[in-house]
Amino acid sequence: MNEKKFIAALVTALVVVSGAPVTAATIVGVGTSVDSVNKSLEVLSGTTVKDVETVNGSIVVASGAVAEVVETVNGSIRVADDVSVDSLESVNGSIVAGSQLKVKEGVETVNGRINIGPGSSVAGSIETVNGRVSLDQVSVGENVETVNGGVDLKASRVAGDVAMVNGRIDLSESTVGGDLVVRKAKSSGWNWGSKPKPPVVVIGENSEVRGEIRIENEATKLYVHENARIGKISGVIAQRFSAEAPE
Repeated sequence: MNEKKFIAALVTALVVVSGAPVTAATIVGVGTSVDSVNKSLEVLSGTTVKDVETVNGSIVVASGAVAEVVETVNGSIRVADDVSVDSLESVNGSIVAGSQLKVKEGVETVNGRINIGPGSSVAGSIETVNGRVSLDQVSVGENVETVNGGVDLKASRVAGDVAMVNGRIDLSESTVGGDLVVRKAKSSGWNWGSKPKPPVVVIGENSEVRGEIRIENEATKLYVHENARIGKISGVIAQRFSAEAPE
């Protein structure tokens, strides 16, 4: 989402948020684009459309559909099986996709989880700020990143880095081609109540991290299965396990 479009969408959202409620979903016509403000949008099964964009509303893309940019500011994105898109983007909302999804660019949200099903491929990066990324049998061409939420990879391959700040990373029969990084949280100087739980990283059986495991938060707990393949570790000492992870 480019900066001008992002700012314009947020301004529009603030203007209209106290106005009329979001109406029922509008069907996107075959071969057309829709750029809406207060509408949820739906792409019907097996249809091919262009850009699908709204500010206050959710987006549903049915099975077998093809679209270019699929983007909302305040709303979720739900994608069925066998869908092809250029990109999936939200600001305040989760992105949940079924199997055999094909994304030419990336998948991105700010406040929301990202779930992608088996047999899917994303050529670019998958990113969120506040939410967990869960990938099941997914191929990612670049990076997987979150700040608060963690990452769950099952039988998946990430060509680039996997990174988070707070949460848990689980690798199950998965490969990370770049580095696995737990970044240290930036301190605001305020301390309201209890400290957050320490990050946890589990490199499970038959998983591989080809780059460096770089732990910047020394409170992180790192568990590595005895059959996992890893390179250099910096920041903490790994605990090896042979059955289930200690936690």
